[in-house]
Amino acid sequence: MEEPFTLHLDDKPVRFTPDGKISIIDAIGATTQSNHARAIWESLKVDHPEVLTYCEDYPFQGKPPLPVADSAGWEMIMMLLLCDLSGDDLEKPLYCAAAG
Repeated sequence: MEEPFTLHLDDKPVRFTPDGKISIIDAIGATTQSNHARAIWESLKVDHPEVLTYCEDYPFQGKPPLPVADSAGWEMIMMLLLCDLSGDDLEKPLYCAAAG
């Protein structure tokens, strides 16, 4: 059986499943450089519940399961995240209207 693996983006560890799915909490923390990745994820789920269709739970090394997504799912999550963090509606990129 293959083992999950971890990559470090700057100083933030990002876990991956053996089949390449990314830990959403880790990825949010690494891309936003925030220590509040779980709160950001919870807010994103409330604002965009459709995001859960891109996710599944994975138990990393005996710990409680964490949400993971494949590359297409992470791309959608990242778009929604960037839209939510971009502030004023007038300043949001055009793809935000399509994403959410």
